[in-house]
Amino acid sequence: MVTADHIDPSLRKSPKMTAVDAPPLFSPKSVRLRMALLMMFGLTCTVAIRSNLGVTVVCMVNSTLVQSPERWTPNSSDAEQCPAASGKRIEEFGYDGSLPWDLHTQGLMFTAISIGSFVALLPAGYCADRYSPRMIISSCIIISALITYASPWLAELSIYGFIASRFLLGCAYAFIMPSLTAIASRWFVPDERSTLSAIHTSGVQIGGVFLGLVTPPLCSFKDIGGWPNVYYLCATLALLWSLLWLCSSSNFPEQNRSISDHEQCYISERIVAKRGQKKRMFPWRAAFSSPPFLAVLFARVSLITQQYIMTFYAASFIRDVLKSDLRSNGFFTTLPYVANFIAKLAVSGLADLLKQKRVLSHNSSTKLFQTTANFGNAFCFAALALVADCHHVFLAVVLMTTQAVFTSCVSPGLHTSALSIAPLHAGSVQSVTMFVANIFSSAAPTFISAILVHNTPDEWSIVFFTIAAMNVFTGVFFAVFGSANAQEWSKPRRTGGVTPNS
Repeated sequence: MVTADHIDPSLRKSPKMTAVDAPPLFSPKSVRLRMALLMMFGLTCTVAIRSNLGVTVVCMVNSTLVQSPERWTPNSSDAEQCPAASGKRIEEFGYDGSLPWDLHTQGLMFTAISIGSFVALLPAGYCADRYSPRMIISSCIIISALITYASPWLAELSIYGFIASRFLLGCAYAFIMPSLTAIASRWFVPDERSTLSAIHTSGVQIGGVFLGLVTPPLCSFKDIGGWPNVYYLCATLALLWSLLWLCSSSNFPEQNRSISDHEQCYISERIVAKRGQKKRMFPWRAAFSSPPFLAVLFARVSLITQQYIMTFYAASFIRDVLKSDLRSNGFFTTLPYVANFIAKLAVSGLADLLKQKRVLSHNSSTKLFQTTANFGNAFCFAALALVADCHHVFLAVVLMTTQAVFTSCVSPGLHTSALSIAPLHAGSVQSVTMFVANIFSSAAPTFISAILVHNTPDEWSIVFFTIAAMNVFTGVFFAVFGSANAQEWSKPRRTGGVTPNS
C-alpha cells in the first residue's frame, strides 16, 4: 500500500502540474484507467442482471395472452398491411414462450425493480459516502447473481416469488450505483472526468449489446434449456467479475497496491474527496434550493424514465408495432447500444480535449453536451411518434439508433455535472437524484399499461411524444442552471483555516 509518507517529496507538492506532466491515461500502467474498466464491466454485469427480463420476456411469455393471434394471421388487416407479418403466426416469429403472464403481470414485474430501488436508494447513498463502496458493490453483485440463478425456477414456480426476486434485485441495484459514483469521485480528476465517466458508464451499453446478442440464440436453442440460460450466463459472469473486483480495486488511490507515486500524487492534488476526511451529513435544504442540483435532478429523472421505457419495452415495441421476428428484434435492440457506446467515447474524449485546450470551460462543456442530448432526443422521439409502424421499419430503427447517439452526450453533461457539483457527497447526489427518478420510473409501467391497450402505433406515439416533452423541459432548465463547479454547500468546512485531508 502506498501512503503519503512514501511519496517522493518532489511529487508531493506539485500544484502546478499540468496535463503534460500527468501520467498517461491510456497506458498499461494507468491504475485510474484500470479502475474505470473494472467499474465498466461491473456495470455491464449489473445491467445484464437488471435488464434481462426486458429482452427475454418476449420468448418467456405465451404471446397470445399479450395480443390476439388473429393480429398475426394473413386474414387480419395488420397482416394485409404489413408484409413482414403476412402468412405467419406469432409462433413462427420465435415468440412461443409458455408462461401465462399478461401485460398487467409483466408491468408488476418491471415495477418491482423500481420499487426496490426506490426503497433502498437513500440509505444506499448514505452508506456509499460513509463506508466502503468497494465492498458494497461486490456484496450486492454477488447477491444479485445468486438471485438471478434462482430466477428461472421462481418464474415457473410462482409469479409472486418472481416479483419478489425482482424487488430484491432493485434493492441491490440501488446500492451499486451510488457506490460506483462515490469511487469515481475519488479517482477521476476534472480534466479526465468526462472520458473516464464515459468509459465506466459504457457498461450500460455493453450490457445492452450483450443481452441483445445472446438472448435470441439462447432462446431459440430449446434443446439446451432455452431462455433460462440467459439468466445463468449473466449470474456466472457477475460472480467471476466480483472475484476480479475484490482482487484489483480500492476505495482510494492511496489504498491501491499497484499505483505509482506519480499517479497517486497527480490524483490527490486534484480530487476534493480524500481518504480520512470527516464525513458530513448530506445538506438536504441547501441541495434542494440549489439550481445546479435541481438541474442534475431533472436531467436524471428524464434520462432514467426514458431508459426505463426503452430498456423494458423496446423489444415489445419491435415485436408488436414493427412486426419483426425474434432474431431481428435482438439485432434492432442491440444497434442503439452499439451506437451509444461508440459515440459516448468519442464525445467524452472531445469534451475533455476542449476543456484541456481551454476552448470550453467545465461549465460551458457540461451545458453544451447535456442540452445537445436533451434536444436531440426530443427530436428523435417526436419523429418516431410520427413514423413508427411496420411500413417504416428502417426509419424507426434509424431514429432509435440516432437517439442513442444523442444520449451519449449525457456523459460529459449530466454525469460530469453530478460528479462535480458536490464531490464529497457524490454518492448521496447519485442516490437522491435516482430516488426521485425512480418515483417517475416506477409509475412508467402503470402509464404504459394505461396507454398501450392494443399496442398500436397510435398508442406508442403518445408514449414517444411524452418522452420528447420531458427532454425539452430538461434541456431548457439545464441550459440555464446546469453547472460543473463544486457548490458552496458541498465544500468541506474549514477549521482554523485548514481543510482536513489524509
